[in-house]
Amino acid sequence: MQDILEGLNPEQKRAVETTDGPLLIQAGAGSGKTKTLTHRIAYLIQTGRATPYSILAVTFTNKAAREMRERVAGLLGVSAENRGVLPWMGTFHSICVRLLRQDGEHVGVPRNFVIFDETDRQSAVKTISKQLGVDEKTFPARVISSLISSAKNDLVSPEEYAQLANGPAAQVAAEVFPKYEALLRQSSALDFDDLIGKAVAMLEQNAQVRERWQRQFTHIMIDEYQDTNAAQYRLVKLLTGSQQNIAVVGDDWQSIYSWRGADFRNILNFERDYKDCTVIVLEQNYRSTAHILNAAHGVITKNQQRSDKKLWTASEGGLKVQIQ
Repeated sequence: MQDILEGLNPEQKRAVETTDGPLLIQAGAGSGKTKTLTHRIAYLIQTGRATPYSILAVTFTNKAAREMRERVAGLLGVSAENRGVLPWMGTFHSICVRLLRQDGEHVGVPRNFVIFDETDRQSAVKTISKQLGVDEKTFPARVISSLISSAKNDLVSPEEYAQLANGPAAQVAAEVFPKYEALLRQSSALDFDDLIGKAVAMLEQNAQVRERWQRQFTHIMIDEYQDTNAAQYRLVKLLTGSQQNIAVVGDDWQSIYSWRGADFRNILNFERDYKDCTVIVLEQNYRSTAHILNAAHGVITKNQQRSDKKLWTASEGGLKVQIQ
């Protein structure tokens, strides 16, 4: 087992050692975000402040979750194949599958539910559209499916969507949406968006279930927080207990998933949402030269809604930025 704090710069070390209360880590590009997060998890476990089972660590890809689990295992000197190494690390969707398999029956979700992927959803939408006499060329299934997905990511029900539908495509989606939901129920199925939406409903509607999961997760960490959407944001709020031991890591400068409902304002509003929040900014860049960082800074500062930081690097030299 190695020294968890070894090799960390001062701000990374401060982030690792800040274990209580809400914590916002504004991690600039190439600033060692993953290193900081994995060392913080290992530190919590090594010092006895948390157990592997009481840490909820959420990433956006399965690949990132595997990498982080391997890094934490290495820091703790155990095998990454050990099922006890961060059993609650995963994507939002994989975590919600486990929550719903255990407690989803409280909101009418059977334990043996099947999951519709995007191909399944578009096929179902296509079938329903045909039944409704919708022109597939004018309103392709992928477009209608995308509109339904966006509504679910915003936690909008079919009934609410029908009131909000504006424009021909949205009006078609409003007709398809309730029939698609009925098909899911008949198939004992959820689509990917439902995994989060149903978990939110379960936690909102049942205080006993919500409090049990809050007691389970004494420490919550969310990676890439700038890319959370409305449903994911709500889920995190519901899982955070009264101690508010929540740490989020991200960079509003790097939010790229607005097309799937991500709202970079979630990270900008973190200090409003969680009072007495500790803010740590990782500004030392280990990836790029000063020329690149200065050019990028000149562009990003034109954004009016953004956090305030200035990346720097010890790496001198390198080619100047050219525009072709």
